[in-house]
Amino acid sequence: MMHGLLVATLAATLPSLSLAGETAPPRTITVTIRDHKFEATPLSLPPGQSLLFRVTNLDPTTEEFESYDMGFEVVVRPGQTILVPVSGLGKGRYDFFGDFHPGTAHATLTVH
Repeated sequence: MMHGLLVATLAATLPSLSLAGETAPPRTITVTIRDHKFEATPLSLPPGQSLLFRVTNLDPTTEEFESYDMGFEVVVRPGQTILVPVSGLGKGRYDFFGDFHPGTAHATLTVH
């Protein structure tokens, strides 16, 4: 009898234990740099969702993909695609920009 109760308790507990360690895959935000502007989509995600910026520079000049809010600064050469992981964002607005063309290459990510 005790053995059956132990098995039933373990069977009920194990599924929740295996889910506790799992994390959702990061959401990918694709950013294309073209004519010194950002084309980006989607630009929102829920709090706590990790994300991966996939940045492709289609311009003939180098750009620096940067965000003070999210804490990154990465050079993207012409024709290059880079990946920039970000995690731990709470609710709010997070700006990112092209440091070499901040007047035209800029966007905002909203976490809500």
